[in-house]
Amino acid sequence: MDTRPAVQHRRPPVPPYFDDLIDAYRRGDTNRSVHLGYWHDGDDGDFAGAQARLDQLMIELAEIHAGQSVLDVGCGFGGTIANINHACRRMRLAGINIDPRQIDICRRIASSADNRVTWQLADAVRLPFVDASFDRVLCVEAMFHFASRRQFFTEAARVLKPGGVMAGTDILISPAARSAPFAIDAILQAGFGPWPDVWGEDADHAALTGLSGEVRDITAEVAPSYRYTAPPDAEPGNVSAPAPLRASAALRWLQDRGWLQYVCFRFERPHETGAPR
Repeated sequence: MDTRPAVQHRRPPVPPYFDDLIDAYRRGDTNRSVHLGYWHDGDDGDFAGAQARLDQLMIELAEIHAGQSVLDVGCGFGGTIANINHACRRMRLAGINIDPRQIDICRRIASSADNRVTWQLADAVRLPFVDASFDRVLCVEAMFHFASRRQFFTEAARVLKPGGVMAGTDILISPAARSAPFAIDAILQAGFGPWPDVWGEDADHAALTGLSGEVRDITAEVAPSYRYTAPPDAEPGNVSAPAPLRASAALRWLQDRGWLQYVCFRFERPHETGAPR
């Protein structure tokens, strides 16, 4: 834990669609996953299974295994950490989120085996950890909400140990969508905001991290998810619809027109010169 004096700052707002997700979770209508899914062969009707496959993709991409320390930034309801907690031993697992309601849900996850699991209220662009704290840093479908992708990547690289890996997913909107018959940016901000960089003007992930790695386009594998997050009759141009529903419909509309890209990434912090690998 960082022992430097805390700097007071205003916590960013929580995206409004989480109000409905939290209510659904408390009713037992949804699981701990709050991200989209990964589909192998199109829509097989199992959204929860597709969400679990996206978590598994992250675990494989980051090469997570027993004995590591792992930080999940923007941890949602703790689903990704819960899967790692179940699969691996001797882990130090941490999740951060800006929403105390989500952290409260996460804290109901008990540590398994000889793992240690902790949760903390914190901002992704001001990580409350000392340098070189974690073997792995994850960020699944959350960074488009952050005040700055650049600052998040700077912080993630800072808390990674030499040889450590950061992995995650992100959503990018094509500037071509500016030609839509409705204000896409305003719709996304109203339902899914904060979304500071809707047009991806600062989203060259490789340049932002300054680390070596890869960015992979998995738009096609994620695409069936929008059939579950936005009803077929939901339209982004319907001004009377609730803001989160209208924003969900906007993402589906963008996906259908090829103006939405869903990527996963993996970057590695170099080992220190002369240090043992």
